[in-house]
Amino acid sequence: MDTDNTRGAAEPSPASAGSQPVAFAVFGADGHCVGTYATQEHARIVTEELACDGMVCEPLYRQPTLTDEEREAIAGAIASEHGRGAFAWAATLKGLLERLG
Repeated sequence: MDTDNTRGAAEPSPASAGSQPVAFAVFGADGHCVGTYATQEHARIVTEELACDGMVCEPLYRQPTLTDEEREAIAGAIASEHGRGAFAWAATLKGLLERLG
């Protein structure tokens, strides 16, 4: 399985299937960051314009997202934990859901 989910036809890895890059960096062959960009397209244009051997465009960081099924499961866990009196756990799960939502 190809785990590079920055390429158009690549299959995302199971760990990153629910997240998308929100910034990109261009690295020189020596590993130093040449610049950071809001879109992959802009980072690739810079990479092509500089045309240095070994230069790569990589996701800089990722922002997690949840599927409808994951949201439903967390909401169910919140209700379950609240119902059994685990209010702190329910509150923590609610905060997680809100932050990722």
